[in-house]
Amino acid sequence: MSDEQAAGVVIEDLHKSFGDNEVLKGISMRVDPGEVVCLIGASGSGKSTLLRCVNRLEDPDAGRITVGQFEATDPDVNLDAMRRRIGMVFQQFNLFPHLSVLENCTLTPRRVLKQSASEAEEEALRQLDQVGLKDLADRRPAQLSGGQQQRVAIARALTMKPQLMLFDEPTSALDPETVGDVLTSMRSLAEAGMTMIVVTHEMGFAREVADRVVFMDQGVVVEEGPAQEVIGDPQQPRTQDFLRRVLNPLAE
Repeated sequence: MSDEQAAGVVIEDLHKSFGDNEVLKGISMRVDPGEVVCLIGASGSGKSTLLRCVNRLEDPDAGRITVGQFEATDPDVNLDAMRRRIGMVFQQFNLFPHLSVLENCTLTPRRVLKQSASEAEEEALRQLDQVGLKDLADRRPAQLSGGQQQRVAIARALTMKPQLMLFDEPTSALDPETVGDVLTSMRSLAEAGMTMIVVTHEMGFAREVADRVVFMDQGVVVEEGPAQEVIGDPQQPRTQDFLRRVLNPLAE
């Protein structure tokens, strides 16, 4: 994927509150086209809210977000056009239970992109093949494991040919033995040059795949830098404490 086909993200002084709870306290960061950035931090640190603001699933209170050529925080932005460039994979798979895997993957391209049935099916089967599930295209979601359903969700997002992929803890609801297949699919996507922002607790994945890691705590960015440096040699005491607990959960 060339830089022209990938969308960078610029976030400037982003604030978001829910009632009296200020969840994002002036976040600024950027993700270059083709870059993979992992957001790490304890639950409640604002990672998922930040991700949802990028796609305008949450409306920021203040600040500016640019996604490719779109200013996401502009009141007049064409949200439908912007979201067609963004794929998002959530903790839950959100597949339609009454539709087959193939039908789940062709529904949006046919309705939104106005693709023909044959065109949508060809692209859906190509993406299902990329995640190793082409042979299960006729099955219903209930016939799949959690890991397989999440890979279908990834393939479904990719059928829209996004320029940016957002992942919100995509493995947190999975059994441990199914996590690896999902991470393998995400790793392949990163290697293909997709711009990715990933909220994750999978430190091994972050260390190996991310270009940069951003550690958030209580609504602010505490530390960011190359993945190997932030995870392998964190400089901030809060980052050190978090990683010690995550990487050595039984240590005192």
